[in-house]
Amino acid sequence: MKVIDISSKKAIDLAVEEIHKNVILVQLPTVFALFAAPTTRGAQQLDECKNRLQGKNYGTAIGNLDKFISQAKKEDLPKQFCTGAQYKKLKGTFIKLRFQNENFHSKAINHGTHQALLLSGLYSKLFKAIETSFESYPPDELWNRKNYCAPLCTSCNISGDPAGSIVEFEKALSFGNERGINLCIITKKPATEKGSYPIFGFSKNKVFIHREGPGLSRFKEKIPAALRSW
Repeated sequence: MKVIDISSKKAIDLAVEEIHKNVILVQLPTVFALFAAPTTRGAQQLDECKNRLQGKNYGTAIGNLDKFISQAKKEDLPKQFCTGAQYKKLKGTFIKLRFQNENFHSKAINHGTHQALLLSGLYSKLFKAIETSFESYPPDELWNRKNYCAPLCTSCNISGDPAGSIVEFEKALSFGNERGINLCIITKKPATEKGSYPIFGFSKNKVFIHREGPGLSRFKEKIPAALRSW
């Protein structure tokens, strides 16, 4: 498996090339994660890589924030969070929105809702490059025959592992080699707080915390008091 720092000039190009063929492994600031094409085939590759349990869904990594928001049902968004610019304060979290009616379900959409990771800096640049590279792909049933191009992402581990998400490099390297992953992107600037990112869910009148994680208290303060469900 090739290991390359995200700050390398070749890192993004290598990631874009590889993700069209296979799952890639990326060290995010707080946790290692797996990424795949935003397609039915990409979801199948992740299923095989993780030995995915039934009933689980995949998130994505946001490249173009406005395109992510445009997928959501506008009538289910609070006025304080109805544009991409309003979500920028939540970089470092997963954002969960309603994309489809509640009766639609796929490996990326859970009863109409989808969650996506919003990061900044080189990670945002990486996700944007991957997203752009899939824009010419045909609409996929994963998105109810829409063409949404942000890469699928999930924790780096075997599905249901009681140890949780992998945060140590040696464990991630071992996982990648065992599962036949060809590319690992790392960072020399990991966060001091480790773990899977918090998840905030948005409805018309309330914001919910679906998972706690690094920086949660800081992000809670960015939600207007009238919308807090906690």
